[in-house]
Amino acid sequence: MMATAAFICSNLSAQTFYGTSTFDDITLSAIDTFDNGSEGNGPFSSDLVNFSNYYDDAWGSWNGFSISNMTDNTTAGWGNQYSAYTGSGYNSSNYAVYYPSGLISYSVTNTDLIFDSLKVTNTAYAAISMRDGDAFAKQFGSIYAADGVTVDGTNGEDFFRLWVIGSEYPGGPKDSMEVYLADYRFSDNSQDYILDTWLNVDLTTMNFPIRHIGFRLESSDNGGWGMNTPSYFAIDNVDFHWTTVGLEEIDLSMNVYPNPFNDQLIVNGENGLLELRDLNGKLIHSEELTGNTLIETVTLPSGIYFLQLTNDRGTALQKVIK
Repeated sequence: MMATAAFICSNLSAQTFYGTSTFDDITLSAIDTFDNGSEGNGPFSSDLVNFSNYYDDAWGSWNGFSISNMTDNTTAGWGNQYSAYTGSGYNSSNYAVYYPSGLISYSVTNTDLIFDSLKVTNTAYAAISMRDGDAFAKQFGSIYAADGVTVDGTNGEDFFRLWVIGSEYPGGPKDSMEVYLADYRFSDNSQDYILDTWLNVDLTTMNFPIRHIGFRLESSDNGGWGMNTPSYFAIDNVDFHWTTVGLEEIDLSMNVYPNPFNDQLIVNGENGLLELRDLNGKLIHSEELTGNTLIETVTLPSGIYFLQLTNDRGTALQKVIK
């Protein structure tokens, strides 16, 4: 497949580009498996988006985000912590699981990326715990704590709430919105629910453009060690856009093929500086293009890369996938 990019520098207009992080560009080892960061590679990158991950070798534990394609939405307990209650991602197999603290940011530092929306749902672990109760957490709607004896004072009006916290820059002002993953506070008990579908969260309603996202979970079921409800949720399809201010499309072209690629990339285009970078902006290859070239890519790991061609007429940028 051949991909063509065409952009130039100008003060006449701006171009806006849109993308979605679906986690499908992250390869898992098999069907019904997950990656919790145990290889020690740090944050996961999907398209232009970073999802924090920290794995503790000493304890065999993780926090932030794990990537999953698990489909088991019926097995209770911590052993099934990587499954979405929906049994799949939003519109594909891969998705991410959050526990119990993590951040979303953009991975290319010179890209002014703004987040527009994301999809969330319950994990099977949290949902089944709320539905049935377990050794540590109560059954939602019950007046009793997990022991089935102690009256917990909620009168069965339980909730599991996610706060989505957005900021324009690290350490800057924050705005937030609440999303109920379960709500049993209705006077009509038939309206009580545990979220079992993917719910869209519109970030454009916040007070400023959102470039960094954090989360906080709250529950009506709490004990001496904090929240009893498992502090997990699942996330998919993070939508974003970025604008190239002061750019106008003209006839500066670059043809790239194949895309997706395996062992090599062929580039045809105008004379200029050609650079290949990874999602983090690291320079992989650089040369002066004079018409066409072949870049050997057999040693590159699978993922998303960017080819940029620059000369005195402007810049062409093309995303390529291995």
